[in-house]
Amino acid sequence: MLECNACCMPVEDKAPKSRSIFLGLLILYISLACIVTCSWALHWLDRNCSLALYGTLLGLLPGALHGRNSRTADAPGRHWRYLGVATVFVVGCCVAIFPFFPVFPWYSFLEVPSRSILRWVDAISCAGVTVIAALCFKIQHPPSNYVRHAVWAVFGSWLLVTLLAALVFFPKEYHPLLQHAAWHLEGIDFVWIAWLMTDRITALADRPSYTLSNSGPIIRTAAICFHLRIMTETFLGVKNVSLAIQMVFASIFLMLWMFLCVRIALCLARSFWLLHKELHVVQGAPEAEARWALDVVRLEILACALITFSCTTLWWLPYKVLSWAEDQHVADQVLLIPVVVAHRFNHLIKAASVAALSGLLWPRHTSGSDKTIEKLDRAPTMSIRLSDPDLWTDKVHELANRGVTLTSLLNFWRKLEQVMPSFDPQVSTTNDVVRLAIIPLSHDRSTGEGHALAPLWSQGEPVRAQCMVTHNWSNLFHHLVAGIFADALEKEYYAGVAEMLLHPDGCQELENSIQVPFQTSFYQARNISSKSYWVCAFSVNQHACICDNFGRAPPEGTPEFEEWDLKRRDSKTGVVFPLCPCKQRKIYNNEPALCEMNKFDAMMRHLNRKQDGFSHLVVADTAFDVFTRAWCIAEIVESGRSRIRQQIKLYSEATLDSNYQRLSSIDVRCCKASRPEDREMILESITDIEQFNSDLRWRIFGTEGLLSKWLDGPSRAKLVSRVLRRAGTFGGHLSSGSTLDPMDSV
Repeated sequence: MLECNACCMPVEDKAPKSRSIFLGLLILYISLACIVTCSWALHWLDRNCSLALYGTLLGLLPGALHGRNSRTADAPGRHWRYLGVATVFVVGCCVAIFPFFPVFPWYSFLEVPSRSILRWVDAISCAGVTVIAALCFKIQHPPSNYVRHAVWAVFGSWLLVTLLAALVFFPKEYHPLLQHAAWHLEGIDFVWIAWLMTDRITALADRPSYTLSNSGPIIRTAAICFHLRIMTETFLGVKNVSLAIQMVFASIFLMLWMFLCVRIALCLARSFWLLHKELHVVQGAPEAEARWALDVVRLEILACALITFSCTTLWWLPYKVLSWAEDQHVADQVLLIPVVVAHRFNHLIKAASVAALSGLLWPRHTSGSDKTIEKLDRAPTMSIRLSDPDLWTDKVHELANRGVTLTSLLNFWRKLEQVMPSFDPQVSTTNDVVRLAIIPLSHDRSTGEGHALAPLWSQGEPVRAQCMVTHNWSNLFHHLVAGIFADALEKEYYAGVAEMLLHPDGCQELENSIQVPFQTSFYQARNISSKSYWVCAFSVNQHACICDNFGRAPPEGTPEFEEWDLKRRDSKTGVVFPLCPCKQRKIYNNEPALCEMNKFDAMMRHLNRKQDGFSHLVVADTAFDVFTRAWCIAEIVESGRSRIRQQIKLYSEATLDSNYQRLSSIDVRCCKASRPEDREMILESITDIEQFNSDLRWRIFGTEGLLSKWLDGPSRAKLVSRVLRRAGTFGGHLSSGSTLDPMDSV
């Protein structure tokens, strides 16, 4: 349904290039390790400095193993995932629990009074991050490059918290190795998490702001300053000059990070304001979408605030300033514990926010109510009085066996221009095709009779329909065909299929698609070319009702006359359709048992009982006029009444958004019918029109499925962006002149 951010979609790895980079980095790392070892052996470096450099190389190694350009999108296999879960869980639990066993030696860099606090802080943070990391490793997610980045970020947080907690395992002389590994790993993890944050916020906006357009240099500069601060301490120790240089690097890092976080917070705050305004003016499905989007933005704001204010450097700077101005002992007593606590829980917060906002641990939306069109007391045609119920039943059975297969439909499409010279796929409606192609093709000139086209295609063999199609005749015939094929191939929108139908190669591709065994949601893998659809244009005998007339003309000069006159003319040429000279007897509602135009709902009930997996497809035109036609509404009513699985197929996401304001207030009382009595009969069958309107909006917007499907971080942000765009574009409640893009102020 959504166009995902480029970083979220599976993209083929550039294997040779990636392999070359990896090998180059591996050689560099081995060379540096050899240089450090030789320097230590030759006493050019002391023990602490050598261990610190080893730790630096270890801490930077994950950054070489996984970069931003990595295009892995699939989760590892089941065995690898469970091996990762077991490893993370065992190591994390051992590190968290070990300090509580008094029989083992325990080493800590803190003074004795503070050690018990550190023990609990390490245990809680390590256990929390371990649980989050284990869950992230376990989940089998749909392909998403963004989620793989998120898993690495969570793994980085888990690893550095575990390394710091594991300090108690080793004597103090080995602490520089683990500390520097954890500190530099923190810089790598910072880059990963910052990229994840900016990718989500970029996806939230229609166009990137200046800040986010330059987020790359900002993040890289901040990361370089972070690593340089640590390297300064490694080589210069804790001298005043070293401390001053460290504070400069730390200040630059903090300013850049705060600048980015504040800009992100402003974007989120504006999004929150727009959505909060939207909630006051919409109901039903639009309200549910706005409320869901508000929850997403609220969680983003919370995560942004917690990550910002638990930033280790934010606490480290005052600690170093105090140790410089006063005394190291005073600084340790006042701020060392808050710095350690902030540092550990900062990574617990980061891991939790990354896991949730990436989509790994995002809760699925569940609705408190069943958004199926309410069950009605009676169907629209139940009020018809029958003199011969058996004739009615026989006609229902006959109609139900006039299905059209996908193969027949595609063949008809391919030869349509030969049968109908004026056919233009971008102009010609279903009404045009019925008058100029279907009626002529189904006229038997040898007998003067007329038939439905569907049984002619099947050579008189019954083809029970597997899906009922609701559509309006004013829609492009091209779009009707595309909607049917999109349903068969389980495409979310039919715009792509419509484009394929315009070209011979595209038609051939469609033919190949329906011939190949296809696994659908409701059927086993099978060839779907024989899947049958019930389409009134093909399945009703047009010669028994409309072929020789255009209906009664309304008074001239009225809107009704203009609509009637439009329906009797070719949309391409404007020429009045020729009338059919057939001798087929016309049957209307005065003979209800034999009439073929009043049994749609009865036929749906019959097929729902007889046909396994029977479904109902509503092909919506780009103007959504299908929801203003009385008999289309009647079919939707019956679909809900009989609990038939229903799909509403839209042209594109953009058409839904452009009609948002009108659809959010759709009312079936405004529907139209050629005969006023049909409209009244259909409306009388709806016991609660307001509830029906609300449920219909849920179906049109697809909100229930939309909010319950799995989405990664940028995809969810794009969905929020859609809701924001609707609120800004169509929300008359917003102040005039207000900017519509939440990034405009950023």
